[in-house]
Amino acid sequence: MKTRLFQLATVVVLITLSLSLSAADRSRMFEEYTIKQMEHAELFTGVDAAWTLTYDNQECPILISFKKNKNCKTYIVRGDHFEVVYECTKVGFGARMVKKSESRFPRLLTAAVLNSEELAKQQILTPNRVDDERALALIAAYLPDLVNPSYRHLLN
Repeated sequence: MKTRLFQLATVVVLITLSLSLSAADRSRMFEEYTIKQMEHAELFTGVDAAWTLTYDNQECPILISFKKNKNCKTYIVRGDHFEVVYECTKVGFGARMVKKSESRFPRLLTAAVLNSEELAKQQILTPNRVDDERALALIAAYLPDLVNPSYRHLLN
């Protein structure tokens, strides 16, 4: 009886350890990123600046385009099959879905790729105004959590 309890306890500990290690590995997966400003952002209509975001030196960059409005800075983040907006508002800086008029992807596709619960959490990342450098760092840090786990390969 003691042997069975010991075996069961050992199995539980090993499973718990392996799950925690895989969770820690996932969190490190997107720690390293590179943001490069694009030189010819003016080639994009209605864009004031643009950057590429890559995680872990991958070849598929994510495009971040910037538009400055009267009272707001808007960063449109586009991957191969998703898009999301990070912008400043009266209440702070955070994420929202791309307006239908600005969207390049079907709404159902973007809704499948993005985690709606995480999008709600990211509506306000900070109540403070942010400059471009801080905004880009926040986007790079929070974007992986916004993408559903089964679609995170789109960030690589």
